[in-house]
Amino acid sequence: MLTEMVAAVAVVVSIVACGVAGYCYFQARCWMLQAESERRALQGDMRALAAAASGVGERVRELEQRLHSLSRRQEQRELNEPGSHSYQQARKLARRGADAEQLIDIYGLTRGEAELLSMLYRMEKEEGAETH
Repeated sequence: MLTEMVAAVAVVVSIVACGVAGYCYFQARCWMLQAESERRALQGDMRALAAAASGVGERVRELEQRLHSLSRRQEQRELNEPGSHSYQQARKLARRGADAEQLIDIYGLTRGEAELLSMLYRMEKEEGAETH
């Protein structure tokens, strides 16, 4: 009788252990599937971000090319304008780092012209510093 009782308890314990092991396996499987789903979603987000970054880089490159083209065209126009000698001198001074106020005082440029020249050459310096 005692042996039968021990055997019955052993069977019950084995059944409970199998149930607990099955539950743990099921939970681990659910967590694994959820983690895989989240990984795929993050991977898709990363692909979208990479594509967007590539598009932004391309747009910046196009804008830089356009800026340089406009700058060259403006310089050509200035060379053909009467009285451009003082403007050329102002450009040289701006290239050396003069601020807008100095350009206004020395060459009589309008504030807009002086600020544009100053900003243009400051941007060129910054761009040159970034490439080195």
